[in-house]
Amino acid sequence: MQQDSPIISEVDQVRVWVITDNYYDALRQDSSIAKRHRVVPGTSIHAEHGLAYFVETLIDGQASSCMFDFGLDPNGILNNIGLLELDLGKANAFALSHGHFDHWSGAVEILKQNRARIARNTPFYVGEVAFLHRYSLSPGTSEIVDIGQFDRRDIEAMGLKVVEINEPTQVIPGVYSTGRIERVTEHERMSSSLLVERGS
Repeated sequence: MQQDSPIISEVDQVRVWVITDNYYDALRQDSSIAKRHRVVPGTSIHAEHGLAYFVETLIDGQASSCMFDFGLDPNGILNNIGLLELDLGKANAFALSHGHFDHWSGAVEILKQNRARIARNTPFYVGEVAFLHRYSLSPGTSEIVDIGQFDRRDIEAMGLKVVEINEPTQVIPGVYSTGRIERVTEHERMSSSLLVERGS
């Protein structure tokens, strides 16, 4: 039996704050769809090998928001959250794209610093393999490097509700996680240098 497709909410407005990514240029001009934070003496946006977003949707005057990914360095992410004047207490959900450390390493400290403002049992959406232990092969060698493991107990200790998903799922109105992506094209295949420990 074919499963019904989810009803996709039509949004009136979507706003995406890039809290951090690999690159920041304070001198680039704004555009019709993008506004950049301008540095002043003593303050600067932190860029890193990591990723973190804050997403807000507006539907019929009702705002909803979520934080998507948490970057690598919590101090840098918290700095950027402050400069961008974001309030994580307004987040209706949190979500993690996948289990590599440059997407989750900042999560525990960021959530701890904002714990008093985040509602208990706020959902924290993750894919079904987000909590597996991960390793990488050093370039040009056979040396295996431990790159860590995200622990669901750390998130649950914050009072959040971990929700593991493998199907398309609405995270907040108008924002969806794809769930599992079948790796059928060359673009979707994982690098052979990135390893996951499964079972025993």
